[in-house]
Amino acid sequence: MLCVLAAAGTASTRALEPTTLLGSYGRQWWVMENGMPQNTVHALAQTRDGFLWIGTEVGLVRFDGHSFLVLDEHTEPKLPSGDIRCLLTTDDGALWIGTSDGLARLKNGTVRVYTEKDGLPSDVIRNLGLSAHGRIWVNTASGSIEIDHEIVDSKSLYAGNRPPGEESDLAVHSPDGGWASATATMLVIGHGGRKDAQLSIGRELPGTKIQELYADREGSLWIGTNAGLVRWANGKLEKLPVTDPLANASVLTILEDHEGDLWVGTETDGLHILRDERFKTFGAREGLSSDNTTAVVEDKAGTLWVGTNGDGLNALKHDPNGKLSVRVLHVRDGLMSNVILALAAAPNGDVWVGTPDGLNRIHEGRVTGFTSADGLPDDFVRSLLADADGSLWIGTRRGLTHWINAGTGHAMVTVTQAGGLGSDLVGAMEHDTNGDLWVATLAGLSRLKSGKTEQNAITNYTTANGLPSNVVTALLPRAAGAMLIGTQDHGWSLWNGAKFVAVNDSRLQQTSVYAILADAENHFWFATDNGIARCDETGTATCGRWLKFGPADGLRSRETATNSHPSAWRSHDGLLWFATPKGLVEIDPAHFPVNDVVPPVALESFTVDDVPRPVNVPSEIQAGHVHFQFDYAGLSFVAPQKVRYRYMLEGFDKDWTEADTRRTAYYTNIPPGKYTFRVQAANNDGLWNTEGARLQFELKPHFYQTLWFYVLLSLCMAGLVVLYLKRRLLRAEREFSAVLGERNRIAREVHDTLAQGYVGISVQLEVLAELLRHNKVDAAAKHLDTTRSYVREGLADARQSIWALRSQDSGEKTLPVELRRVTEHAEGHGLETKFSLFGAYRALGPETEREILRIAQEALHNVKKHAQAAHVFVQLEYGPEEIALEVRDDGRGFDRDKGEGTRPGHYGMTGMRERAETIGGRLEVTSEPGAGTTVRLTVHAPKTAKE
Repeated sequence: MLCVLAAAGTASTRALEPTTLLGSYGRQWWVMENGMPQNTVHALAQTRDGFLWIGTEVGLVRFDGHSFLVLDEHTEPKLPSGDIRCLLTTDDGALWIGTSDGLARLKNGTVRVYTEKDGLPSDVIRNLGLSAHGRIWVNTASGSIEIDHEIVDSKSLYAGNRPPGEESDLAVHSPDGGWASATATMLVIGHGGRKDAQLSIGRELPGTKIQELYADREGSLWIGTNAGLVRWANGKLEKLPVTDPLANASVLTILEDHEGDLWVGTETDGLHILRDERFKTFGAREGLSSDNTTAVVEDKAGTLWVGTNGDGLNALKHDPNGKLSVRVLHVRDGLMSNVILALAAAPNGDVWVGTPDGLNRIHEGRVTGFTSADGLPDDFVRSLLADADGSLWIGTRRGLTHWINAGTGHAMVTVTQAGGLGSDLVGAMEHDTNGDLWVATLAGLSRLKSGKTEQNAITNYTTANGLPSNVVTALLPRAAGAMLIGTQDHGWSLWNGAKFVAVNDSRLQQTSVYAILADAENHFWFATDNGIARCDETGTATCGRWLKFGPADGLRSRETATNSHPSAWRSHDGLLWFATPKGLVEIDPAHFPVNDVVPPVALESFTVDDVPRPVNVPSEIQAGHVHFQFDYAGLSFVAPQKVRYRYMLEGFDKDWTEADTRRTAYYTNIPPGKYTFRVQAANNDGLWNTEGARLQFELKPHFYQTLWFYVLLSLCMAGLVVLYLKRRLLRAEREFSAVLGERNRIAREVHDTLAQGYVGISVQLEVLAELLRHNKVDAAAKHLDTTRSYVREGLADARQSIWALRSQDSGEKTLPVELRRVTEHAEGHGLETKFSLFGAYRALGPETEREILRIAQEALHNVKKHAQAAHVFVQLEYGPEEIALEVRDDGRGFDRDKGEGTRPGHYGMTGMRERAETIGGRLEVTSEPGAGTTVRLTVHAPKTAKE
């Protein structure tokens, strides 16, 4: 008993053509040697997302057309067993998997397992199906059960009877009322209540057991036995040729996918796919004298004549039974050469053959030959055209010859370049519907009005007249005098009866077109330098849907015949024939399968720095990751190698990246942010899935990449700027205060010394002037001496001020040394000085030491000018926490309570206090009348290295 398969997803618009011979389908198969994990295929299913699932004895296999992914009891997600017995898909996108150790449901990448613990009669699953009331029917080794998959998460299990039809081993039904029922040895086929046929194993059916039945969308019944695959179609049974791999294979399962292709799983021969064959090719293996065909034409009797490149001429004819017969003519049969360059079929049934060595005529089976000795301008005959009036046009390397009443000995008229033809080298020739003859030459197109050869009847056209190229290789007449023109390397264009119109199609701009045909289905067909192509006829100089075909579509080669005429032909039955170096290709436009199924697109994997991430939910990725890889697949199995892709990372890319057939996208060093990766795919016939697949993820920033960090950084920068400006302002204020203080000091010194001295000198000079005016010489001399002493004292005061200014700029000596010098300099004029130092010297800031020195200078200056002292003591003490400066004299002192010492106009004490405040010190002045004065300055001491 095998699994009943319920296909889910979008229905195909096509299926395998039932009229095609069973052995004529295109095919491909996979075994262990080319990727399958095992050659035994028990079950097949296709889920809604487009993946093909293959049940084997070593695991469940997911197939995307290129690679196989195996799931079993050791993988993630984990299955209950790798021994897969049957598969079932449901409309919700789930895949139900019957194994030898339980039932599993795979949905959205998650597996749910059901065993006997959940209520199953047995863990050995034999069959799966959908019951009439929509539940999942499970046939186990110990009986059957139904599961309501709508509420499966609640583990609701329902015991049920066997579905209708289980009494038969196999049963299928078609939408039109057809049915088939089979036991292991007997197949009954009918419609409605009528029985149409009964087939038995060992008689009509091969083998000893019927193992699978499958009804496709076209109504054909596929029958798998243990000894081959057969088909019931159109009321008859069809078998494969004995040479076919499936002719004797044990068929276990059959499935028609969304695109209408048929998959066949076998017991020992792997997995097979049958596809509608677009092209039939006739070559040496099919009976032709050679694969290298050059020209093709059909005669009046329906015989197809095929020229080859060195192996003569073939005449193909189908007998009433459809069997193909081939007759070959060679040089020994009268041909001028076995290399055939041109063919033409005359209205009277004659066939004309052009070769490099002359011209042949086949008349009623008899072959005759003609050469330049018979009037031809050259024996190298490149093209032929039989006219309706019985005449023959012959294209050679040395001109165009019109043989009137050809074959009867009448005259040949030759026209060359000298006679008005575009070039002597003549190629394709065709009559348009107006009766004009168009001749392709090496130098463009020549049109002979009404087929006349007179020079005034010939018009030549080149690129100057709108042709895309002067090398014209193909012609196809259309209605109303129009003509399609194929060229070398420049695609094709249209003569619309009045002018040449370039075809607006970039796909043909650099393509060589060697032949053009039109079918009855409104399509143009092209033999090109890159295979055979088809486009929809639009009635204008445009090409509709463009389809390009190559080996992936069934052609043996992309090459087509060149330099021979005609290399393509449409026969009276509507079939199209193309000569190629790998055989003669037959196309049936009326039964040409085009894939109109939009391919599902799946993201198969997403890795960040080589670590896998989930693909079905948005991801949040921490900062620091740099390498992002996306693997995707367009799930079209008609021609997987032709599926094309384009992708975009929204938030980073500005436009789509055309990936052609590449199935991986890479990104490196993208900035932090929210992104959506999108990928779209086109099937083998260019139909795009514009919805595609997408994955959202967010790359988190480093802390230094966040907005709040930049805000904080901006605030810090602003704070630093403000702090810098504030410090500069404070420094400027300190410098200004220092300058102002110095100005005040100088002002005080000038006021207390120089100004007072100058006043005394001025007074003495006034007195001296009066004495001299009264001739009191002795008194004048005495006042002169006084004036001299005042001047000397003023000079001394000036020198003292200048020395004080210079001393503040000296940074070479320490504070004790400077204080000792200042103290010693103050000695004289009856004043004795003494300097004492206590404690270990510790350097202060230059500004601090300078202000201490200036305070000492000011104190000594006051002692000299005002104290009338005999002794002054200067003491500097370096204590643990403070540095103290003390200037003590034994002068007359003053009374602080009466405001002495701070008289208006005297600024010495004020200046010292200002300097003390500048360096953060404390200034104390103690004095009593008659007991001298003590000035004490204390400054906070800096800590030592030990502290």
